[in-house]
Amino acid sequence: MILASRSPRRKELLTRCGVEFCIYDAAVGELTAGSGIPVEELPAANAELKAGCAAEKFPQELVLGADTMVICDGTAYGKPADENESFRMLQSLSGKTHQVITGVALIDRSRNIREVWSEITHVHFKELSDDTIRQYIQQVYTLDKAGAYAIQEHGDLIVDHIDGEIENVIGLPLIRLKQRLQQI
Repeated sequence: MILASRSPRRKELLTRCGVEFCIYDAAVGELTAGSGIPVEELPAANAELKAGCAAEKFPQELVLGADTMVICDGTAYGKPADENESFRMLQSLSGKTHQVITGVALIDRSRNIREVWSEITHVHFKELSDDTIRQYIQQVYTLDKAGAYAIQEHGDLIVDHIDGEIENVIGLPLIRLKQRLQQI
């Protein structure tokens, strides 16, 4: 299988599942809010773009593309540009429930497989003081994470609880993915 992602978290999750794969960095221009696609559909659309790009290069292989986005009150939170933006993102998520949506695409051109879906997990944040946010940013590299946080890295500082699959928040909905891979 080809993983069309540079994400170390996705690599780790797939490795943990015992899936054999190679990585291909599918450098595509991702769709963003304002592109005419409803914000909730962006992760699946981006996952399909990534997988489709890799499937062009590897038409005989099963390709997995994925994209994760944080959405709160209709606003999409991508990866912050700097620590100030990380601070503002975490501040705006404080005390609220948001959705983490991971879009997944499985494409195998040789077997005519093209499946695209999204998984949603609801994450409930604690009320965060400015000091707690600064402490979190000092402990976790937030610039490569949607919503400026990683639940698996000191998540106890900021997350009250979740409704859904934690691996989805990390970057891949493993339950459904494993089911589909076994069927394929």
